Amino acid sequence: MTAAPADPDARPPRPTPAQFMSVARRPRWIGALILSLAIAAAFAALGQWQLDRSVQNVAPPTYDTETPVPLASVATPQERMTDPTIGQRVTASGEVVRGDFSVIGPRENEGERAYWLVAHVRTDDGASLAVGLGWAPDADAAAAAEDAVPDRLEVAGRYLPTESPELNDVEKGERRAFSIGELINLWEEPGPVYAGFVVQAEPTPGLSAIHQPPPERDTSLNWLNVFYAIEWVVFAGFAVFLWYRLVRDVWEAEVAEGAQAAQLD
Repeated sequence: MTAAPADPDARPPRPTPAQFMSVARRPRWIGALILSLAIAAAFAALGQWQLDRSVQNVAPPTYDTETPVPLASVATPQERMTDPTIGQRVTASGEVVRGDFSVIGPRENEGERAYWLVAHVRTDDGASLAVGLGWAPDADAAAAAEDAVPDRLEVAGRYLPTESPELNDVEKGERRAFSIGELINLWEEPGPVYAGFVVQAEPTPGLSAIHQPPPERDTSLNWLNVFYAIEWVVFAGFAVFLWYRLVRDVWEAEVAEGAQAAQLD
């Protein structure tokens, strides 16, 4: 009784561990495995380096923002603020420009609804500086405190960046944002202007102190670097898988050749 002819389209059976290792132990494939492991190690090292970079970005640089310094030593009129100056405690002195007061609100001040009284101060060096003098529970009370503001002001507080005027509710007539660009349009003679504003540590009479905590620096992970680190790990795994796939292809080819030779016999 003759055996049924083998199906030429049939896929060779999966190799047993012993059969696979008989091919894998050959010198050329041992060398290929060593090369694959070396490549995988290099990819893993690159992934670790990329991950370290993402973690390093979590710890932002620290600046001494709590020691007061002259405003002119950290900022220049008509120039953008730099990151180290954000939240810096500064000092300055100058004349209050009467008629250029503004009320900004409602804003939140430690959970309370607040209206800020803002003054236009022309500093001793001739530049314009916006100063948050303090807050009151309503706009009328904040405006009423204008009369108690001295003609000359010793500014001492935290220097903060301008806000976007888009936060304002124009339809309700509310000015919530502390926008330097908007204040310039309201001041009669602004001249050179500081890009940021100062929140007074000690309010003027009739107002309460504005809450001014130290600045919080960005501590978010760099997710792009994390993604790159994952990619390198995938590449490392693929290097080893490629070696396995090549060894298996050789075994399957040998099995197919053996089956074809047996069929011819």
